[in-house]
Amino acid sequence: MRLHVILIEYFTYIDISIMITVMDDLDMHDIKNNHLDEENHQFGYTDSEFLHNEENQSETKDMNDIGNDHYDEENHQFRSGDSEILDNDGNQLEIQVQSDNVAAEYGSCKEFIGADGSLFWIPVVEPGWIPTLGSIFKDIKDAIKWYKGYALRSGFDIRKSTERKKSGITTSKYFICNRGGLPNTFMLDTISDDHNKQLRNSNCKRTNCKAFVAFKAIPHSSEVYLWRFEQQHNHKLINQDCMHLSRAKRQLSVVDQAFIHKLSSAKVGATTAYRLMCVIKGGCEFVDGLEIDWKNFTRDINCHIGGTDANLLITKLQNRKENVTNFTYEYRCDKKQLNALFWADDTSKQNYELFGDVVSFDATYRTNRYCMVFVPFTGIDNHKRCVTFGAGLLCREDTNSYIWLLRSFLKCFGKAPIMVVTDQDPAMKKAIEIVFPYTKHRFCMWHITSKLPLKVSWETMNESDFKADFNSIVWDSKIAVNDFEMRWDALMVKYKLQDNKWMKDMFDLRSSWIPAYFKDVPMSGLMRTTSRSESENSAFNRVSHHGYTLNNFMNAFESVMERQRNNQIKFDFDTSTIIPIIKTPLEDMEKHASMVYTRTIFLMVQREILHSLVSCSQKSVTSGVVSDICIVKHKRTNISKKKVVVEKKEKVDIDSEWNFNTSEGDFEVEFNREDLTVKCSCMLFERFGIFCRHIFCILKIYDIQEIPSRYILKRWRRDIIPTTVLKRTFRYSDSSGNVEKVAYKAFSMLDQCLSSLSNDDKKLEEFMQKLEVFMTDIGEQGSDKVPVTKEDHIDKLYGATTNPEVVDVENPPMVKNKGFGTGKRLKSALEKATIQGNKQSRSCKTCGVKGHNSRKCLTLLNKSKVQSA
Repeated sequence: MRLHVILIEYFTYIDISIMITVMDDLDMHDIKNNHLDEENHQFGYTDSEFLHNEENQSETKDMNDIGNDHYDEENHQFRSGDSEILDNDGNQLEIQVQSDNVAAEYGSCKEFIGADGSLFWIPVVEPGWIPTLGSIFKDIKDAIKWYKGYALRSGFDIRKSTERKKSGITTSKYFICNRGGLPNTFMLDTISDDHNKQLRNSNCKRTNCKAFVAFKAIPHSSEVYLWRFEQQHNHKLINQDCMHLSRAKRQLSVVDQAFIHKLSSAKVGATTAYRLMCVIKGGCEFVDGLEIDWKNFTRDINCHIGGTDANLLITKLQNRKENVTNFTYEYRCDKKQLNALFWADDTSKQNYELFGDVVSFDATYRTNRYCMVFVPFTGIDNHKRCVTFGAGLLCREDTNSYIWLLRSFLKCFGKAPIMVVTDQDPAMKKAIEIVFPYTKHRFCMWHITSKLPLKVSWETMNESDFKADFNSIVWDSKIAVNDFEMRWDALMVKYKLQDNKWMKDMFDLRSSWIPAYFKDVPMSGLMRTTSRSESENSAFNRVSHHGYTLNNFMNAFESVMERQRNNQIKFDFDTSTIIPIIKTPLEDMEKHASMVYTRTIFLMVQREILHSLVSCSQKSVTSGVVSDICIVKHKRTNISKKKVVVEKKEKVDIDSEWNFNTSEGDFEVEFNREDLTVKCSCMLFERFGIFCRHIFCILKIYDIQEIPSRYILKRWRRDIIPTTVLKRTFRYSDSSGNVEKVAYKAFSMLDQCLSSLSNDDKKLEEFMQKLEVFMTDIGEQGSDKVPVTKEDHIDKLYGATTNPEVVDVENPPMVKNKGFGTGKRLKSALEKATIQGNKQSRSCKTCGVKGHNSRKCLTLLNKSKVQSA
């Protein structure tokens, strides 16, 4: 456990200079003094005589009288012959010496009764830590570090006191016990009606303790020497078992601060972070600070950022643009207040270049404290997984804001997508028409069909086949435009919905959401709903909070991006290492598909090949000069529509929109014998980019062993994005990022060492000793460096200065948008009835009918009346 604590304190996320500040509580450095008696830590005869002859040395005898005739004021310790007197004298009775082993090693103290009857305590520490007047330290920082170590082993806290300067140079510096001074007294008349001040209920810890130490500078040198020292305390010292609760040990190290900051990007608060660190280090006593101290650090971060939140974020993005290749960001201000923001990195641009044919974007809320709307742009990668191309933050959801966002998107990527999928937001619709005039805009089908229960009567929805008939029309991807319009009119007549206004409006918008109108759009089948955007929004909401600052939200966004790209690497790895099972006699065709497609797409292609053998057959063929027109008959099969067993104990979920309709029918396949071009009337290749089962059936007949290269789309190929690109981490804005990467590597090496030595206690102990020596050497090498303050460390965590001299960008205004939601919206009677109807109601135990219970059952009441009659 001791080694584990050392390793945790050793590792830091920032740089070597920060590690030095973590070790303030380690053993003191060797005192630099050519004339110092290193064994006794005091001057030789000639040096002490020199110091006592100095003009200011006479002040040494101005020590406070401790009321003890047998106390050697010159050496500030009891003489050896006085111990018997102390034991027998009634005025100087030793009451207690702690006998606990830990306390005996560090922090023991003796309790005495003075001549006036008052109690005082004197620490008992190791001989090497006993203070000696005249001890020389190489600088004031080294002296302070030594006194901190002495106080820690003695069992008390210290704080700064008087500092004397001459010509701007410090000549002497005092440190006193933390319980020194008089308690603050404040009289408040709580009965009077005039007072309006609350009296804070806090416990006073000051006892007017006189213990102190004073260091004086040696002229014409950076060295200081121990000038005055008082070791008596008028209060009990802290037991070493409780020293982790002292003020000195409650100071968070930079490692703990970085730990809190990094966990916040995963929506882990300070309380949970503290509990995790307690588990990692093996107990709360090994963790610096209490739970409240960890929570206060989060408060300090928010207070330190304060009104510079937006300016800090813009500065951070600017630093990243200067240090990271091909990083882009755009922002807009309104009266110096941040109004809109867009950003994308190099990996996002490469993803868009390959997978940017169809893009979906949807706004999500409650991700930051300013109520800015978060708008991520989402697509589908070569593993059929969500991929984020870029993101934006908007203060308002109006047309002008979306126009600015889409123009920033177009400026960043250089080209518009083929198709965009959104909800029915009118501001989005108008902005897309202006910025992407040649892009096909598609409304989310799910948002439209989900409103159906609110737009038609309950009887029509639940007591007829209307829902099944409606879905068979609107979701059919094979239906022609004319057939759709005829079947829609027949449906309206059948269920008497000709006068339904909502149905009329949806029919007028049919070219924006019905699949029949998107047949000529390449890859239009990839997305028919905004479910991809909803999935991405959910992923971002899981790591963000409505109280986050903009910088906290950006850290959360970057953590989601890292996980997303790590998943891409994982799927690339599975594609290259997993050997698929060949399932059909068309072995060459399957092997070729497995070599060019990713594993996910190969399983889709394999499914179509399997269906071509099981459910398809050539019905007729009409030969031409160059091309043949083949009619393929497709019959119903028992192969599952939802899941296909690929390997033992492995099942692959397939989205319903990727399941080809297995109803019976004839399909026309045109095959060119010369250039091997092929086209099917089902248009699966045009909509999804893979061959359908009908084409595979014809390729089998013509003995084509491989998929023609022109029909292997680049977006579905394996390894089209190098792993080195996906592994790039763009959260670092300056050179500190390289230091952090090296620190991660060092931590990994330490973990490997621990794993190798975990079964050998002797070698593990030797490793710990070497590590302690190495840590001490680092502390000595960096003792001249300026300690990193909490504010400086916060700046380093965020990669920019949180308090710049000039604030160019102010925080955005607090504006609630239309989708923010308060839960107070008035609902219509129809909506209430629909919600109530969708709830699962309990059935009556007596008659089995839903809607009432046994106490109100008419059958039971009638039966009771008959029996009583």
